[in-house]
Amino acid sequence: MASDHGHPASCRCALHGAPASQSLDELDFLKSACSAAQTGNLERLDRLTASNPAALLTDGSGGNSGYTPLHYAARAGQDQAVELLLQRGAEVNRQTTAGRATALHRAAYMGHCSTVQLLLSHGADPMLQDADGCTALHKASQQGHKHAACMLLKAVPAAAQVVNHRGQLPVLRPQP
Repeated sequence: MASDHGHPASCRCALHGAPASQSLDELDFLKSACSAAQTGNLERLDRLTASNPAALLTDGSGGNSGYTPLHYAARAGQDQAVELLLQRGAEVNRQTTAGRATALHRAAYMGHCSTVQLLLSHGADPMLQDADGCTALHKASQQGHKHAACMLLKAVPAAAQVVNHRGQLPVLRPQP
C-alpha cells in the first residue's frame, strides 16, 4: 500500500513523511558559485562568475565569513575550478574573516597535492598564518599529508621554523 507521498507505507526513507526542509541560506548556497566550485560544476561556475564577478568574493549564503568559491574548490581538490577562478581574478591569498584560512590552507589540510601545487604556481603564500598561527605546512603536517607537506617545504623551507600560537612547529604526524 502506498502512502500519500507515493512511497510504500513500509518505507522508512527520508522522503517518506514530512518533506525535507532547508533554510534559505542553504538554498542560496546551493545556487552559488561556491557550490559550483565545490562540486566542480565548471559550466555553472563559468556562467555565474562571468555574469557576476562579485561572486568571486562571496561565501554563497549572504554572510561575511570571507570564504570564497576558491576556498571551496581548493578544499574539494577541484583543480579545474581552482584554475577557472584564478583566471577570473580570484584572490589567491584571500583569508577568511574569523579563521584567516586561505585556499592553500584548505587544500593542504585535505592533502590535495595537485591543488597545493596549482595554488603555489599562482602565487599563494605558504607563510600566511591562520588565526591559530598555523601555516599551510602546519595543516598538511597535522593531517599526515606527507606529499603536500614536502611540496610546501620545497616551496619555502623557512616554513618549517614557523611556530603556531600553541608553540608548535609543523611536525609531520602519521595518519592512523
